[in-house]
Amino acid sequence: MSRITDYGFLFQTTFGTSKTNLVNNIQLSKMNSSSVQKQLKAAGIDTNSKKYKAALSEMMKNGNGAMFTNVQAIKNLMSQYDKNGDWIDPNTGLTGLAVTDENRNSYKHIISIPESSREE
Repeated sequence: MSRITDYGFLFQTTFGTSKTNLVNNIQLSKMNSSSVQKQLKAAGIDTNSKKYKAALSEMMKNGNGAMFTNVQAIKNLMSQYDKNGDWIDPNTGLTGLAVTDENRNSYKHIISIPESSREE
């Protein structure tokens, strides 16, 4: 899964130019701030959904909280997850094939087999 990261803001601050950034970068470590939450809700992102939480945990894992993102990047990453927060395989369209820490416990359960099926 390729990631595109915009480092333009670093060059702007390094060279002293204070150009307004039209992309509106959000630092991942500040995702829980009220202003960012309002911005995400205004963009139509449900911050309580499992899709959002799965996408955010993937971003945090890859960027360690130090990278920047924007609303459209979050929406794009959320489109790769289903409503349960399971990753959708782009080749097959199937979900639940990737076992993560979040869904590991749901896969570990005993299935009762009826007596009629045991004999066959």
